[in-house]
Amino acid sequence: MRSPIAALPPYAPFGIEIVTGQDRVLVRVSGELDCDTGPDLFAALAALTDRYVELDLSRVPFMDSTGLSLLLGQRRASRRAGGDISLLRCSAPVRRILDVTSTLAHLTAPCGSAPDSAP
Repeated sequence: MRSPIAALPPYAPFGIEIVTGQDRVLVRVSGELDCDTGPDLFAALAALTDRYVELDLSRVPFMDSTGLSLLLGQRRASRRAGGDISLLRCSAPVRRILDVTSTLAHLTAPCGSAPDSAP
């Protein structure tokens, strides 16, 4: 007898790829962004606070409130340090969280744009 529940594909392991350009840094994140993996991304972004960073979260199948808090906090810290962070691409689950929390426009504003009043 066949099981009615299909096996879910395994999630990709968490990973961070940093591609440095002349005036921007691209940070590609893969895997779940949560309380277990957030500190790794925090450390990577904290080292880049004075740079313009574009984040690619298109390979992130899950993000919890830790990930959202990290993104908002790092954008504030980067702007204070003369850099900036902007979300370039995101997966559907990440976009849903950003839509629900009304933070999508704030986090996708281009690097160097005027700070808004978002959280």
